[in-house]
Amino acid sequence: MSVRRCFIACLVTWAFTYIADADVIAFGGVITQSIQDGTGPAVNNTGLNSILDGDVYEVTVDFAGPITAPGTYQSTGAKLVFRDLTASVSETSFDSTSFTVSSDGSFDDFSVLGCLTTGSGCMAGNQLDGNFSIAAAGLNSQNVAATGMGLAPLDLLEDDGVTDIHGSVTSYSETAVPEPSSLVIMAGVLAAFASGLSGKHNSKSGGQAL
Repeated sequence: MSVRRCFIACLVTWAFTYIADADVIAFGGVITQSIQDGTGPAVNNTGLNSILDGDVYEVTVDFAGPITAPGTYQSTGAKLVFRDLTASVSETSFDSTSFTVSSDGSFDDFSVLGCLTTGSGCMAGNQLDGNFSIAAAGLNSQNVAATGMGLAPLDLLEDDGVTDIHGSVTSYSETAVPEPSSLVIMAGVLAAFASGLSGKHNSKSGGQAL
């Protein structure tokens, strides 16, 4: 094998091994306590007032990954989003996010905390909490059954704790997502690989013509 072909092969192997620089975890269920139950109305994010009991929701956390083992994952750069998929309402004003994965025999327990930018943030009860458990074998899988933990597995507090939305947690997913810089690198590697194949083909064609 030529040095050039060996170099290209190594680049391709490296790219496919390290292309995923980030992860997204997602968990969801249904709303079990909405603002219509007497906790509100919401002032900071008035869209939350349209949420009803029984609505389907999803929480996603985009962070520097992957999840390799139980531990605490924290970053002010992480992006947390709450979406009520039924009412088409979202909350995105989180300035810090952390979550802990704790080993519990054959299960992994998750504890997610997102602090909102409103008021004094978590200090005044402006936060999202998620607590649930999944089978340990599903840590890096998609569409895994989840079991909520505590009285409110999902708890979204706003307006210094006055607005209080609860939900169940029944599903979990973890997905590797390529970072933009990795995609650029990958494109360059594939271009180099294609160039190498083209050069090889032209070399063979030239030899046949002779």
